[in-house]
Amino acid sequence: MTNSTSANGLALIQQYEGFRSQPVRLPDGNWLVGYSHVRIGEPGQAVNENEALDLLTLDVAAYEKLVNARVTQPLNQAQFDALVSFAFSVGAEAFEQSQVLRRVNAGDFVAAACAIDAWRKADVGGEVVVVDSLVRRRAAEKALFLRDMTVDATSSVFMRAKLDYAASILGAPVKSAAPEARPAPALHIVPAAPVEIAAEPAAPQTPAQRLTEILKSEPATEALLLTQVVANDVEEDEGEIVTAHAKPVARPMDNVREATRVAFEAAEAKRRQRKRFFFFDAPELSNSFAAPAMEVQVDRRLRAMRAMGDRPQPPALPNWAPSAENIGLVLLLVFGLGLMALGGSLLFDGAGDIVSIIAAAALVTPGLAATLMAAFGLWRAQANPAVA
Repeated sequence: MTNSTSANGLALIQQYEGFRSQPVRLPDGNWLVGYSHVRIGEPGQAVNENEALDLLTLDVAAYEKLVNARVTQPLNQAQFDALVSFAFSVGAEAFEQSQVLRRVNAGDFVAAACAIDAWRKADVGGEVVVVDSLVRRRAAEKALFLRDMTVDATSSVFMRAKLDYAASILGAPVKSAAPEARPAPALHIVPAAPVEIAAEPAAPQTPAQRLTEILKSEPATEALLLTQVVANDVEEDEGEIVTAHAKPVARPMDNVREATRVAFEAAEAKRRQRKRFFFFDAPELSNSFAAPAMEVQVDRRLRAMRAMGDRPQPPALPNWAPSAENIGLVLLLVFGLGLMALGGSLLFDGAGDIVSIIAAAALVTPGLAATLMAAFGLWRAQANPAVA
C-alpha cells in the first residue's frame, strides 16, 4: 500500500520551511524560492503561495516515495506525515541511516519518536549548533508521530516518573540560534544535493570562553563540576594543600623538621655504636640539651650540603672504621701470616727431610686458609660497609 502526505502533513512542512516569494541566491549559485524549492541556474520569477504549494507538492513526492520504499512496518496517516516531514528536513541519505528508520522498522514506535529529537543541529556560519526552529519542528513531528497511537494510561501514584539522564543531557543545547538572530533554516537538503543557506558568521570566541561554555551547557556536566570530590569525612589539616583527587600532598615544615631530627638521631646512635671499642665507650649526651644541639647540627649540615652540591667531590677513601669484626679479621690475617712465616722457616731453614716438610705443610696450610679468609672478610667489609 502506497501512502501519500495529507493536508496536515503539508501544512506542518509549510510552517517550518517558511515562504519566500522572491528568489534568494544560495552559496552554490542556485536559487531558493517558495517553500524551500531550489531553482538551478536562473532565479526565475517570483511566486505566490499557491504556486509555492504546487512546487512543494512536487518536491515532497520524492520523499513520499522514499518513506514508502524504506519503511517495512504499517503506518497510520499521522506517522507517515511525520516521517515525510522529518525526511524532507534531514535529507534522503541521513533518513536512511538514522535510528528513526531503524526503530520504526523494528516496530518500536516510541523509541523511534524519541530518536527524532536528536536531529536538532545545523551548520550555521561554519559552526554546528542547536537551532531553535529545528527543536520546535522535531517536537511537532514527534507529537504528530505519536498522536494516533494507543495511549496506556498510568497513574502517577503507582508509577512516579524518574529522571532519564540521557534525555536530560539531550534536552540541554550547547548553543542555540534564535530565529530573529539568524535566518532559519540554517541547513536544508533537497532531493538532488545538499544546499546550505548563507548565515551571519558567529562572533569569534577565545578558547577559554568556548571551553567554559561547553562545560556549563549540559546540566549533568555542570552538576559533576559542582560536586565535592573529596569525601566528607576527610578533614583538612591546617597548612595542608588538598587536591580534588588525592589526599593531602604537602605537610607543614614542623613535621619535616621533626622527621629530619629523628633520622639524624638514628644516624648518630649508629655512628656512636660503631666507634665503641672493647674498653672504651663514647660519652652519651643528655636528653636535656641534645635535641637543640642536634637541630643546629642538622641546619648546619643542610647548609653545607647546599654549598657543596655543585663542587666536584674527591674520591671516596676506604672505610676503615674500627669494629669488632674488622679487628678480629685483622688478627686472623696476622695469625695466618705468622703460621705461613713459621712454616716457611721450617721448610727452608730445616734439614730438608720428610719430617720438616710435613711440619711446614701443617703450618702453612691453615695459615694460608686463615689469611685468605681474613683478606676476603676485609674486602667484603670495604665493598659493602652496611655488612660491617
